[in-house]
Amino acid sequence: MKRKLIASLLVLSMLAMSLAGCGNDSSSDGSSSGSGTGNQSSGEMDSDDGAGVDQDALDQEAEALGLPPMTTEEITLTYACWGLGENGEIQARDKQLAAFMEAYPNIKVEFVELTQGDPDWTNGLVALAAEGKLPDVFWTYSVTNAVANEWALDVTEYYEKDPDAKEVYSGMVEAARLNGKLYCMPTVMFPYMVFLNKSLFEKYNEPLPSYDWTIEEFKEIAERITHPEEFYFGTSQPNYTDYFMCQYNKGQSQRGWDGSAYHFNQTWIDALNLKYDWIDNDTLEWESAEDKLKWLGDEGAWPPGKGRSAMHFDWSWTVSFFEETVKAETGMEFLYYPQPAGPTGQQMAIVDYGVISAATEHPREAWELQKWTSWGKEACLNRYEGYKEAGLTAVSRMPVIDNEEVWDVVKSFTDREDFMAVYDHLTDIVPTCGSVAPGWSEFDTWCNENEIWVQLDNREITPAEIAAEMEQKANEFRDEWLSQYAK
Repeated sequence: MKRKLIASLLVLSMLAMSLAGCGNDSSSDGSSSGSGTGNQSSGEMDSDDGAGVDQDALDQEAEALGLPPMTTEEITLTYACWGLGENGEIQARDKQLAAFMEAYPNIKVEFVELTQGDPDWTNGLVALAAEGKLPDVFWTYSVTNAVANEWALDVTEYYEKDPDAKEVYSGMVEAARLNGKLYCMPTVMFPYMVFLNKSLFEKYNEPLPSYDWTIEEFKEIAERITHPEEFYFGTSQPNYTDYFMCQYNKGQSQRGWDGSAYHFNQTWIDALNLKYDWIDNDTLEWESAEDKLKWLGDEGAWPPGKGRSAMHFDWSWTVSFFEETVKAETGMEFLYYPQPAGPTGQQMAIVDYGVISAATEHPREAWELQKWTSWGKEACLNRYEGYKEAGLTAVSRMPVIDNEEVWDVVKSFTDREDFMAVYDHLTDIVPTCGSVAPGWSEFDTWCNENEIWVQLDNREITPAEIAAEMEQKANEFRDEWLSQYAK
C-alpha cells in the first residue's frame, strides 16, 4: 500500500525488512479472518486470540510517518455508529471491527448501542456525556453541537500527519474546519443523483442525454418533457439553491458555505427564481392535494414515486425503493444519472461525520479506530465485504476517499452503465454542510421566526430583495458561534 511505500522510504533498511512481513492492512478484497460475525449486534467485539500483525513494526511505521506509536498495552475502546437497521450494515460493522482488532490484538472494541435516528441519537449522547461515558469514537448529526458541548477532540494534527487522510475528498475536510481546526472526519457519503424516468423519455420521444450532460441541457429537457395536462412533470425535488451553489461557484455548498463564510449571491438568487418559475409553469412537480387526489387517487401521494417526474433529484439511498417498489407499481424503467454539470464540474453529496471524544484516554488509538470504521481504505473494503456477505447487489453508502482500489470494489456490485457513470463522476465532491457550518441552526431559527421562507414562497418578497440581509445575518451567526465555541 501507499502507506508502506512511504514508510519504507523514510526508515532504515531494517525497518523496511520488518514491514515486509507485517500485515497492517486487510487483504486486497477487503476480507479478514477476524471473529466478527454477521449476527453480532452489540457488546464486546472480540478478535481471535493470537491473531494480528507485528505490533512493533506498526509502531515504527507510525513514528516514521509522524504519528505517535500505538500503545502496546491491553486497552478497550468504545464505538457507536448508526444505520444498523439497513441490510448489510451490521455485517459491515462487524467486518470492520474484527479487522481492526486483528491488526491490533491488544485493543478490544465494545460497540455502544444507541437508538437510531435523531433526536433519539443525540439524546442518547447527552445522557452518556452526563455520565462521563461518551464512546471514544462516535458519529454525530451535528459536529458543531458536539464541539459546543466540548465532546469533540481536535484532530487537526492527526489529519495532517496521516498520509492516508490525504485520500479523503478535500472539500469534505475544508468545509468542516472551524477557525482552521478540524474536529471531525467524514464517514460515508450519499451523492445527489438524477432518477431519470426512461419510460417518460420514450413516451414523449425525448432522446436520452449523455452522462456528461450540463445544467443547461437539464433545464432545456425539463421544459420540453413537461406535460401537466397529463400530470407528468419535467423534474422534482427542487433543491437548486443547494447544488447550483457548488456547480456554479467552486467550493460552495448549501447557503454558499465555503468553509469560512456564507454567500447568498446571484447563483442563489437565480436558483430560487428558477424554482418559483418552474412551479408557476408546471415544469416542476409541486402539486396540490386536490390535484393528487384527482390524478392519483390519493391526496397524500408522492408523484415521483408514482412515475410522474421525468428527472427526479434524490440520493443513492432511494435507488432500492425505485428499483424494488416504484418500478413494480408503475411498470416504468429508470436510469440513474450523475448530477448535470455546471461550470465547476463539482458534484454534491450528503456527508455523514464522526468525531473522537475529547475525553478519550487513548486519542491515537481512537484515531486509528475511526479510520478503520469510516473513512480509511480498510474501512471501505471491509464495509463492502460485509455487504457481499449480506447478499447486497447495490451500494448506497459510498466512500469518502478517492482510492482506485476501493472504487473498483464499489463498481464490482453492478454491471450497469448508468451506475458506472455516476461513480466515474464522483471525483470532486462538495459536501452538505448543515452538520459542520457554524451558526447554521441559529440562522435557521432566525429565518423561521421572521417567516423568511413563508414570505418567499408566497412571493411577498423576492430572492433579490432578501439575499443581502440573509447573507449578513448568516455570517453574523457564524461569527457569534466561532467567538464562543472555536476560539
